[in-house]
Amino acid sequence: MTALAKVSTTASPTTTRKGPRRAALLRGRVEIVAGVALLLTLFVLSFGVGALRPFTPTEVAGVPFQPPNATHWLGTDDVGRDYFVRLCVAGRTSLSIALASALLAMAVGSAIGLIAGLRGGWLDTILMSAVDLLLSFPSMLLALGVVAVLSPSKTTLIAVLALVTIPHFARVVRGRCLELREREFVQSARVSGVAEPKIALKHLLPNVAPLMTIQVANTAAIVILLESSLSYLGLGVQPPTPSWGRMVFESQSYMTGSPWLVLGGAVALVLSSVGWGLIGEGFAVSRKSIV
Repeated sequence: MTALAKVSTTASPTTTRKGPRRAALLRGRVEIVAGVALLLTLFVLSFGVGALRPFTPTEVAGVPFQPPNATHWLGTDDVGRDYFVRLCVAGRTSLSIALASALLAMAVGSAIGLIAGLRGGWLDTILMSAVDLLLSFPSMLLALGVVAVLSPSKTTLIAVLALVTIPHFARVVRGRCLELREREFVQSARVSGVAEPKIALKHLLPNVAPLMTIQVANTAAIVILLESSLSYLGLGVQPPTPSWGRMVFESQSYMTGSPWLVLGGAVALVLSSVGWGLIGEGFAVSRKSIV
């Protein structure tokens, strides 16, 4: 009996440690699946279903302010344009800008972080000083200033939104590289005469890739809100190209009589931001439970 008691007491701590890890891993997977499902639904509606509808986003397809019906699934706006089609086309604009900006910021910011973290010294100081300078400005204020100077367009928005989010990637990747460059496998590669670009691509990049994935999702969630805010203020994609933020602005005057005109764009923005956020949080939770 004494031996059995000892076995049970020594086994219980391991069991108690595995329980929370499994729960965290399951939670992370559920969040990833929920986020992907939300975004996949929005992408299918925006790029698939919306394109199959018999109306264009600028076509006057009916009487203004029609409520949702069989012909116009989400009714018509103040001009008589099909609101569902405009919402889908706006989704193509907002989602593509968010994804393109996040990927561009990841490419540039991660490169800065890899170089600064691996080389160190004066180069690290210069690069991180530039990053800190960008971080010293509020993201929305910096984006407003740059877009106000340049002409608002889709290309400008992608570049500006990438610019304000590059520092986040640079900081995250550099911090991880500073830790990894002291590891034995990196030191061995250096002693063996392996070139630094090869060390960065072969040894550092695979180890920072999970952090980059998490940061891409989190950045896309932020960028889509920044883009909608700029569009709401009239500094985003210009008419006649619709965007979710611009549609909310144009419809806010009709909230009392035609609330679906405001709710459509607002709900789409919330769902897209939540979807990206769930993916980022899910990957972060899963990574912690594995590590």
